[in-house]
Amino acid sequence: MVTKNNAHNERVYYNEKGMIIPDSEKAKHIIWELEFEMLNPRNDGWTGSDMKKRLWDIKMRVDQAILKAPEYVNDPDYEDIYLLERIKGKV
Repeated sequence: MVTKNNAHNERVYYNEKGMIIPDSEKAKHIIWELEFEMLNPRNDGWTGSDMKKRLWDIKMRVDQAILKAPEYVNDPDYEDIYLLERIKGKV
């Protein structure tokens, strides 16, 4: 629960046990900002290239985290879903 005391924090404190749920919308927004600046015609190639590198760094870190992720009951086949989207040219 966001309160006056923790509103500055980028995380939402979820329950009395102190479970913390990171704000994934903020991560998505950062990715959007990097993409926007990378594609912005007013930026030079150096800036666009730096934004692309940052996106690759994020992708590599996400891939590393997914490799460590355990299997959970009723998990959808995320890899199959991803591959189908990739084949369709959507990713």
